[in-house]
Amino acid sequence: LRCLLKQLERGELPVADLKKNLDYAASVLEAVYMEDNRHARRLLDPEDELGDLGSEAVPTQVRDWLASTFTSHMGLVNRRPEDKPSFRSIVHAVQAGIFVERMYRRSSSMTGLSYPPGVISVLKDVDKWSFDIFALNEASGEHALKFTLYETLTRYDLIARFKIPISSLVSFADALEAGYSKYKNPYHNLMHAADVTQTVHFLLLKTGFMVTLLPRRQ
Repeated sequence: LRCLLKQLERGELPVADLKKNLDYAASVLEAVYMEDNRHARRLLDPEDELGDLGSEAVPTQVRDWLASTFTSHMGLVNRRPEDKPSFRSIVHAVQAGIFVERMYRRSSSMTGLSYPPGVISVLKDVDKWSFDIFALNEASGEHALKFTLYETLTRYDLIARFKIPISSLVSFADALEAGYSKYKNPYHNLMHAADVTQTVHFLLLKTGFMVTLLPRRQ
């Protein structure tokens, strides 16, 4: 947040965008606070908080990975029970961190792919099952696949991690869209590809598998 303020002072971030981003960040932090209060005295173990989330919500492997990573590797074993974070608060915290990092990565890479205002507005709902791929395609001038691909790769930090040139990624996305549009297929077209990409993102996010894609800090 301090970095956001510095960007604002330098005039590098529009006030309207800053307000929307801070409002979203505040809602995430409020959710973390509420979950911490509700589960402050519960231990993070498979029989407790993790046990409350059925296997249909979060796979066993993911719950086990989170439990081992955020206990043994973060020194939680010797902490008081009331100080241990809940499973949901960990997920919310990770999501908040990814959100903030994504904002800065986007601000530094906008020279490669400019987001029209309409696209930015539609992509606010990219984490939802009800995401409107038709609205994105219209707002982007029929480039739903390119913006969905770029947005999801940025969220998972894959562009920076694998040092993918923005120009090469944009050219690849343009070639994909051209290929999908070549035969005017009413179903297997660029919107269908974008919809599948967003659906995979939604599943990774809501099942917890997204956390396993992050670089693991020892």
